[in-house]
Amino acid sequence: MSPPSSPTPMTVRRLAAEIGGRVLAASGDAAVVRGISHDSRLVETGALFCCVVGQHDDGHHYADEAVAAGATAVLVERDLELEVPQIVVPCVREAMGPASAAVWNYPWRRCTLVGVTGTAGKTTVSHAIGAIASSCGVTCEVVGTLDGSHTTPEAPVLYRRIHGAANDGADMVIVEVSSHALELGRVDGARFSASVFTNLSHEHLDYHGSMEDYFAAKARLFDGRTDTAVINVADPWGRTLAGLATGTTGSVAEWQPSDITDVAVSERGLRGVWRGRPVHCGLLGRFNVANVAAAAAAASAVGLDDDAVAPAISAIVPIPGRLWPVSGPDDDICVLIDFAHKPDALGAALGSARELGESNGRLWTVFGAGGDRDASKRAPMGASADLHADVMVLTSDNPRSEEPSQIAEAIAAGAESRRPGDGRLHIELDRASAISVAIQNADAGDVVVIAGKGHEKAQLIGDRSLPFDDAEVAAEHLRRRRSSQR
Repeated sequence: MSPPSSPTPMTVRRLAAEIGGRVLAASGDAAVVRGISHDSRLVETGALFCCVVGQHDDGHHYADEAVAAGATAVLVERDLELEVPQIVVPCVREAMGPASAAVWNYPWRRCTLVGVTGTAGKTTVSHAIGAIASSCGVTCEVVGTLDGSHTTPEAPVLYRRIHGAANDGADMVIVEVSSHALELGRVDGARFSASVFTNLSHEHLDYHGSMEDYFAAKARLFDGRTDTAVINVADPWGRTLAGLATGTTGSVAEWQPSDITDVAVSERGLRGVWRGRPVHCGLLGRFNVANVAAAAAAASAVGLDDDAVAPAISAIVPIPGRLWPVSGPDDDICVLIDFAHKPDALGAALGSARELGESNGRLWTVFGAGGDRDASKRAPMGASADLHADVMVLTSDNPRSEEPSQIAEAIAAGAESRRPGDGRLHIELDRASAISVAIQNADAGDVVVIAGKGHEKAQLIGDRSLPFDDAEVAAEHLRRRRSSQR
């Protein structure tokens, strides 16, 4: 996509009126805003700088730096000694979304905006919707996990990107919407044509505190900012959400994984029947049936004809890091990379992967859990792997400031049927070595699932970000395995 064109200049007076802010009397409300930023390092000439108050820092401390960089106005919660106009609001974070929407001229009025939220499946569903729509002749852009450090960018960045996509001729923009984004107002001010709910399971409880609060964050996407709610009613939380959304959205389109019947899975992908029409695609694993059903329901909900949607499903291809095959036809084992880093997602990935190996083959999994994150999911992850995998290799996964051995021990505590050294549970804290243990010791016909990092290209250890790519490491050990067999 080409760089977004500049927004239509807007006076401080008009912008303040749009977001319900107050312009300080002496601050020059006729000044013009030509952009918006929450990062003083990225401020461009003519921008409104948003002084966000965060948990560890306060944007008001960087206002001078932003003005020196060219900011023409600032969004504040208190009066600052500055020579540029100031718009005062009760909470800058809450006002930043609506302000970004106004500055970038409400770009969803020029394209179809689709949101996708849920614990698992957001990335696959988002890209699957894009693949279906593109196959139907709709120009699409997808914004999400594969793009950058945040699943959902902050509003100044996100709305600028939607604006740029619309200006470039995109008919549809699909956005992964995380619970953090909803809690922090990153999509406030936006209007979605349709929003998809995939499912809800144990995740981010270190941030949200409880499943009820986690659900409440997800439910914000359906609080009146979307026209059609596309909800998985096979999920208990989804059924609750469908009831809530009935009173806040124009329509509710219910879906469930069983909408696709006569399912057949193989190493070539999925086949089945959707709304009486045969469908197939290259996604691997039975759990992807739900993702395909969600994408098809969303495509139908935004107005694409079912007769066009069904054949377009064939355009859906495996997503990097989502049950992504690393092995090839010359390998005697199947090696898959998956992003699963929570109990239910890990269980779904392993259950699906088992169907791809030989009937008498073993299922290996290599995984860990992130440090400085929700520790309560570690034992349940061990229990999930204990239930589904024949051999577990526990290792490091972005340990950050925590001791990797303690994380591994917490995971192992959930694997009650096995102990280290019994042949079914290995602890190898060096991730590259752990991948080697699985690939070099697997028997012909076995399946190895390397889980937790997926598409990520770095390992976070202490305060360092070190290059690490599961797929590259696995590919190298597969080459060594092939060489040893010659």
